[in-house]
Parts: sequence; structure tokens; C-alpha cells
Amino acid sequence: MAENVLRMQNTRTTRKITEWTPYKTRPAGRPPLRWMDQVEEDINRMKIIGWMAKEKNREELSRIVEQSKIYPGF
Repeated sequence: MAENVLRMQNTRTTRKITEWTPYKTRPAGRPPLRWMDQVEEDINRMKIIGWMAKEKNREELSRIVEQSKIYPGF
């Protein structure tokens, strides 16, 4: 009886999610690019060095965003 108390009921959402299996498989090939991949690519094209440290400062981040607005090709 004590063993039954420790087990999660089958109707609990967390158990359903843990034991869920997808109906379809993922498509073959390269996965699509994420949003952050595109952001990093744009920052590299703008030749901004140390952007991870700069993005923590609001003024620096605002300057980078304003610079990207006038950058050709964006």
C-alpha cells in the first residue's frame, strides 16, 4: 500500500507529458534556423565585437539597434 502512495496517478498532467510519444517523426534534413541564429549572423555582418557584454547595458543595446536600422541589407 505504501508503494501506491509514492507513485503518481496516470491522470496527472506531468505524468501524461512524461510518457507521451509523438505521433509523427521529425522531417529529415537540417533543422530550421532559430531566431537567435539569425541575430548572431546579423551582428557578425555588422562587425560588432563583444556584443554579449554590450547587450547588458541598455545604452549600448539601444545604439546597436539604431545602428542596425540604418545598416543596408536588413
